[in-house]
Amino acid sequence: MRTRRPVFLASLMLILGAGCSYGAQDSSQVIGRDLQSDMNEQSPSASSESGVGRIYLQRTDNESTQRLVVVQRDVLNEPPQIIKALFDGPTTSEQDESLRSAIPQGTKLISARYVATDIVKIDISENIFQATGDDLVSAVAQIVLTLSEIQGVERILLVVQGQTQEWPRGDGSLTSEPLTSFDYPGRAASSQPAFPTIVDPLL
Repeated sequence: MRTRRPVFLASLMLILGAGCSYGAQDSSQVIGRDLQSDMNEQSPSASSESGVGRIYLQRTDNESTQRLVVVQRDVLNEPPQIIKALFDGPTTSEQDESLRSAIPQGTKLISARYVATDIVKIDISENIFQATGDDLVSAVAQIVLTLSEIQGVERILLVVQGQTQEWPRGDGSLTSEPLTSFDYPGRAASSQPAFPTIVDPLL
C-alpha cells in the first residue's frame, strides 16, 4: 500500500508557515522609551551647519488679519533644533519686515522626542501661558505647523512641564489629544500664487 506520509508532512508545514505570517502593520508605530531618550539627547552633527529648517512666524496682512508665514533657519530639521530656533523668535531683519512670534519670550524647550513614528512629544515651560486668547491659538499653531514641516511628523503631543494640557484649536475648541496642522486651517498664509485675471474676449 502506498504511503501518504510525505504529502501529509508537506501540508502540515504549509499550515504552520501560514500561522507564523504577520499581517500589515499600522503606519504609526510606538517607539520604546529608551530609544525616545536617545533621539532627544542626540547632539547636532557637523552636517547641521548646512541643514535648512523651516519655522512659522506671524505677520499682520493688509486686512489686519494675523497670518503665519514660513521662514528658513540654518539648523538641522529635527524637533529639538527646530523648536529651539522657533523659540528664539524673529531676527532683526525679520522684525523690520513686521514678522513677530506669538510665543512668549522666555518659553523654554524641556524635551522633544518621537513617541511614535509620526508623533512628536514636546515638553515646554509654563511661560507659554503668558499668551492668551488668539495669541495662544497662534502660538500653538506656530509650534504645530513648524513641527509638521518635518518629513513624517503628522501629530504633535504638547505638554507643559510634563503635564497634559488642553489646547485651543483654530475653531476655539479645546483638546488634550495630539494636534495636527489640520486643527489650524487658514492660519498660515497660502503659498499658492494668485490666479491671473480672466479677460473676457467679447468685451
